[in-house]
Amino acid sequence: MSVAFSGERGAFAELAAIEYFGLGVKRSAVPEFADVFSGVKRGDYQFGVVPIENSLAGSIHQNFDLLLESGLSIAGEVQLRIRHFLIANKGTDAKKIRRVLSHPAVFPQCRKFLRKHPSYLPVPVSNTAAAVKTILTEKLCDAAAIGSLQAAIDFDMQVLARNIEDNAGNTTRFLVVAKKPKFPPATVKDVKSSVVFSMKHIPGALYKCLSVFALRDINLYKIESRPVLGKGFQYLFYLDFGGDARHEAQKNAINHLQEITTFYRFLGSYAIDAPRDPKYGKRD
Repeated sequence: MSVAFSGERGAFAELAAIEYFGLGVKRSAVPEFADVFSGVKRGDYQFGVVPIENSLAGSIHQNFDLLLESGLSIAGEVQLRIRHFLIANKGTDAKKIRRVLSHPAVFPQCRKFLRKHPSYLPVPVSNTAAAVKTILTEKLCDAAAIGSLQAAIDFDMQVLARNIEDNAGNTTRFLVVAKKPKFPPATVKDVKSSVVFSMKHIPGALYKCLSVFALRDINLYKIESRPVLGKGFQYLFYLDFGGDARHEAQKNAINHLQEITTFYRFLGSYAIDAPRDPKYGKRD
């Protein structure tokens, strides 16, 4: 089994892959989120792991768009507690740091820490583990990275500050993507399903779409709107709702939804994950 994630070793997405599949899975780092989706679509990897939303910074909109463009399905989810660490080369003086490298979504998660250090200039890079690797390979003495403890371990770096996120409950939800849906076993009770749809731009259209779930007492977890590229202010709606799409109430709701929408695609049914702390340490 092979799994792709964006970044370098020690990236939070790699930790999410380990939590979902275990240490035995073959993990491959690729440069960008788009490379995860394209690699799975080509068949280079059986699965991909990508972040989709953070409890402090919000949604990763790029990955909503890539999910639809790629035609891939959601096979699972992982909710990972995100603990951020300020990481530098060994011997670095914290007072001499002028730049802090990390993924753009990380900086809003560490606002309080950055306010306490106004001399630190945030520098966005592709991902957190790549930030740590850049500090190391370029031998930067006036810069640090914000990333995972695992990245500090993997690259043998110095940790200058621990748990610098604004909220101890800071959590990122990752999606496990695959070519086809992987329905959970019947014994799994806590299941959610995801779909994407669009409808005519008329009064009450969205209300009617959501009412197909309310009529059947189906809980809605999340709705996310994304603009349709090249079509002005028209929108797609990504919806997460409770239950397995193979069950009668959910199946009837989906059939009803398809009758009143202009576009519809099923993304997957998968087990609901609870927030968990990643396991840190030396690995293969």
